[in-house]
Amino acid sequence: MNDLKCDVCQADITSAVNQRDYTHIAHRELCEACWETLNTVIRPILRTKQPFTYEWYDRLVMDTIETAMAKGKWGIR
Repeated sequence: MNDLKCDVCQADITSAVNQRDYTHIAHRELCEACWETLNTVIRPILRTKQPFTYEWYDRLVMDTIETAMAKGKWGIR
C-alpha cells in the first residue's frame, strides 16, 4: 500500500489501492473524486465527437488533466 497525493487537487490518498482509491493515468495519480470529475467534464465532449479515435481521446484526457493541474481545479463547463 502506498501513500499518494492527487496530482490535481493535492488531496492525500492514504492506504491507496489502484482502481479503488485512485486511478493512475500516464504518470498521473487522480483521487476518486477527481476521476469522477474528469469523466463528468469529458462526457459531453465525447458524445458529440464524430468520428471517434483513441488518439483523440487520449489527447483530450491528458489535455484536460494538464489544464486542471495548472489551475489547481477542474474547469466545469
